Amino acid sequence: MRRTSSVCLFLGLLATAGPASAAEMLVLHLDPENTSVDFLLDATMHTVHGHLGSASGRIAFDPASALATGELVIDLADAETGVGRRDRKMHEKILETDRYPTAVFRVNRLDLPQSLQQGRNELQLHGELELRGARHAVAVPAVAILDGDRITATAWLEIPYIDWGLEDPSFFVLRVAKTVRVEIETAGRLEGELPASAAAERRR
Repeated sequence: MRRTSSVCLFLGLLATAGPASAAEMLVLHLDPENTSVDFLLDATMHTVHGHLGSASGRIAFDPASALATGELVIDLADAETGVGRRDRKMHEKILETDRYPTAVFRVNRLDLPQSLQQGRNELQLHGELELRGARHAVAVPAVAILDGDRITATAWLEIPYIDWGLEDPSFFVLRVAKTVRVEIETAGRLEGELPASAAAERRR
């Protein structure tokens, strides 16, 4: 699954309560050209590496409460593993991309152990992943690097695709894991007034 932004990604977050006005929101604009979503699926004697497709997204954050709104949309039509027969089965039987051409990660909360700061930030995104017409609650850990108003981030999650109702691609002696690991890498621009601590760092 192509790395991308659906993971819709994130940042800016602190810890207390209280809704923010539109003027106080931080908005993360993801760069589609710098976003990719990949997946890894363990199988008998090897690991399948694949791409999910192009992705785009925008997320708005309340810097006071960590509430968030926004989404990452992944175009599944270009998903591929590099093996034609396997890719046809993935599109026709597993992802059913003719009926469900996109996956959407909708973010509703961001958890950050400390105030947003320049440099490395560890966080977790909470929301719903819509895949093949069904919505599933997910929590996605991520690491984001803030440099001025630019952000680069990596996120990952394990998807129990069999439990979610997708077809098991195992056959004969080829057995595959019941979960698939998705890895997202993205970059973008943060718009809005940075928290005081981060803004002070930025001016140094």
